[in-house]
Amino acid sequence: MAKVEILTGGERQRRWSTQQKLSILQEAFGSDAGVSVVARRHDVLPQQIYGWRKKFAPPELAAPQTPSFVPVSVVEHPECHVENGKGSGVRPKSRQVELVLRNGRILKIAADMDLVLLASLIACVEAA
Repeated sequence: MAKVEILTGGERQRRWSTQQKLSILQEAFGSDAGVSVVARRHDVLPQQIYGWRKKFAPPELAAPQTPSFVPVSVVEHPECHVENGKGSGVRPKSRQVELVLRNGRILKIAADMDLVLLASLIACVEAA
């Protein structure tokens, strides 16, 4: 019959400091070794490393529950400058609007774009 060791009490569960967990995470995801190799090296389960990654991951940004206003500034296009109170005669074919979204992405669109299409475009870009 094989020898069986039953662990009870304090030695049953190992304690890892935050620094040790972060070090193992850096090793697992910062190198080409792979999670399984690093887990075997430190005698932990790969699931434990993925759990630590989830625990230490920055919180995801959620869309606000209520609509909010975003500050907008209107800037004149450089090609549309005015000289001596008269137009220079150089005008772009269509005016463009630049939208800076919450995620930092910038959309440059025609000012006369269909609003339904624009709303759909913004939703797609923010979701990506």
